[in-house]
Amino acid sequence: MNREDESVYLLDMTACEPGYAISEEFERGKWTSCSYRIDQGEGKMLFCGPDTKAPPLKLKMRAEGWHHIFVGTYCSEQATPDWCLLIKLSGDPGYTRAVTETFRPIKDFVPPEMVPGPADICEAYWKSADITGQDIIFHRPAAGAISESSTNISYIRLVPMSESEEAAAKKDRQDTRRLIANYDGGQHHKWAYGTDQEMVDEFQALANSDFKMVLWGCASSFATHYSSNVGSEMRWSFGLSGYNRHGLKVLDRYRRHGFNPFRAAVRAARDIGIEIYAEVRMLGEQLPPNHRGFLGPGEFQMQHPEWRCVTPEGHPTRHLSQAFPEVRAKCVELFREWVEDYGVDGVCIIFCRSFPYVLYEKPVLDSFMDKHGRNMKDLDRFDSQVLNHRAEFLTQLLRDTRDMLDEVGHEQGKRIGTCYVIPGDTYTLEGCPDLGPFTTPRSRAMDVETWVKDGLVDHLVVHLEIKGDPDGRDSIPLLRPYVDLAQGTGTQVYADVYPRRQSAEFRRIRAMSCYEAGVDGLCIWDSHHMANRLSGWAMTQMLGHEEDLPRMKPFAESMYRCVPMSWLDGFKVRDDFGLPTDG
Repeated sequence: MNREDESVYLLDMTACEPGYAISEEFERGKWTSCSYRIDQGEGKMLFCGPDTKAPPLKLKMRAEGWHHIFVGTYCSEQATPDWCLLIKLSGDPGYTRAVTETFRPIKDFVPPEMVPGPADICEAYWKSADITGQDIIFHRPAAGAISESSTNISYIRLVPMSESEEAAAKKDRQDTRRLIANYDGGQHHKWAYGTDQEMVDEFQALANSDFKMVLWGCASSFATHYSSNVGSEMRWSFGLSGYNRHGLKVLDRYRRHGFNPFRAAVRAARDIGIEIYAEVRMLGEQLPPNHRGFLGPGEFQMQHPEWRCVTPEGHPTRHLSQAFPEVRAKCVELFREWVEDYGVDGVCIIFCRSFPYVLYEKPVLDSFMDKHGRNMKDLDRFDSQVLNHRAEFLTQLLRDTRDMLDEVGHEQGKRIGTCYVIPGDTYTLEGCPDLGPFTTPRSRAMDVETWVKDGLVDHLVVHLEIKGDPDGRDSIPLLRPYVDLAQGTGTQVYADVYPRRQSAEFRRIRAMSCYEAGVDGLCIWDSHHMANRLSGWAMTQMLGHEEDLPRMKPFAESMYRCVPMSWLDGFKVRDDFGLPTDG
């Protein structure tokens, strides 16, 4: 794919239209041009800042046929660490979002040559397409936290595709749809959707890919990212952080536009032919300075402190307990709204965050005494009777949910699915002994074995944060017990692919390890972040190609490179005398 001798470089971005929207100076309503030189020639890049209000630009490619398209951007950390470019072909239904694609050599799984220097352009593979009669359109984000970023486009590289590459690009992907995208709620703050088109833009990352399902975060406990008849709208406090500030802007934009992001997300998923599951994070109250506002778990929780989880010493925690029937009933009521009023395909609960769910509340202690004739507090907290008893209450939430979904599904003439994201081995409680292959969820009151055996979970996602082995083989012994557990049942097992920032090659390698463990597919945590990193996402979109992954090393390694500039804005920048020294 990376055939330099066949590449066509479009280096002069001042050829974009309209020309009046381009200037060599900083001017409102215009993109700013700057000269540069790379080995492939001299060019003009364009910048655009958050206050510019510049219009979109169109670049005529004047090429025909199928091509691989690469995008070159320059990120100067002296200006701002955050960069975002919106890019699309004129025939695309929406924009692709491309953010800063930099890497941390210590924390991320990348080779040293992928870490850009201060005078490097980052080139990333975008996609392959028939560009006959099409132009490329550039824009910048209009709202949300990302709208405060800067935008750059340095060049476009086109590589003609061979007949075999073209045939592969046209191939239907139905048999490779093994991926789940997890949008766990942060997308609302980041983009502050206000129109259907902006939601179409969001879902472009999942179109024509190996994704079959999106988990759409629309609530934190009983605080919702839409106007709900059951929960209360997400509340944000004032003035404490930029995150809060943007949260308030999100709500304001929803209201001004009369926009329901949840309903728009359902429509967007339907349009590209993937399932959508509504997802909740079981959030607790926040500690200061974020308490009483920012990411609050909703009015229901704030109104009922008597239903909180309680420690063995009798101290309340910040989380509601599933031991109380009233709490479970409220959860199911919210889920019912999702499937009845919005028509989602399923319900997802994130169980790998926001512990605890059940502790030593009065219903737990009383029922334990009735069942076993002794005080639960007299036993070790990791005693099997204690763990099993606590887990019964969380399992009851899943039973209540399944009953409601079967009721609504019968009325709708379909099965409504469940997806539960459970913690991997990095979340085991301190001091917990080895309880077998499911130690971590058991220590957190999760009886995964019963969930699977009783048909309470259709899609079981094992949340991995293993970062030890770059090849991901340390995940195999963790995943296999779940795969074995699900054999012969209606449950499919998925593995999260971590860490968030990886090269395309490391994504390929770690995905192969997960498949070796026997999983049915992969889940991508924080897809709303990861989808905007072009080269990594281009590989991620194809991770459902299980059988092809061993042969895709050249493809993966060609998706990203650092292209050194020799001159920038008339200054030589390839030696110590020309590099920035002001930071």
